[in-house]
Amino acid sequence: MKKVVVFVLVLFLLITGCSNSKETKLSNIKNVSINISNVSPSGATVVIKDTNKKPYKYEEWYKIETKISNKWVKVNPLIKEYGFNLVEYNVNESNEVEFKIDWEWLYGKLEPGNYRLLKRVNNKYIGVEFSIK
Repeated sequence: MKKVVVFVLVLFLLITGCSNSKETKLSNIKNVSINISNVSPSGATVVIKDTNKKPYKYEEWYKIETKISNKWVKVNPLIKEYGFNLVEYNVNESNEVEFKIDWEWLYGKLEPGNYRLLKRVNNKYIGVEFSIK
C-alpha cells in the first residue's frame, strides 16, 4: 500500500511539474480564424471570425506562449492565482468577436521575441503568432 501511495505521489509530481513545458496543440476548427493587430509589449487586439451556421461562443480566457528553440513554451504569469470572467461572447453581424487584450496585468510587458496567443474554442485551442520588436 505504501509503495502505491509513493508511486501515485511521484506520478502526480511528474505530471504537474512537466505541464509547463508541454506545448499546447492547436486545432483547425472549420470556419473559424483568428487575427491579431495593434500589438504592443502590453497588449493587442484579437479578432475571431466564425462563419459557421451556428457560431461558437467565445470566452475571455487566453494564454501566451513564446518560441524557444523552435518549441512553444508557456509564458509564466506574474501572479499565481488569477482568473478570467466567465462570460461568453457571440459573434456580431460581421461574424466576428473582438477582444482588446491587456496582458500586462498577467504577464507584464513582453520582451522582444516571438509569441503566440491561444484562445479556447469548444475545448480546443486556436492561436495566432505575433512578434514584439
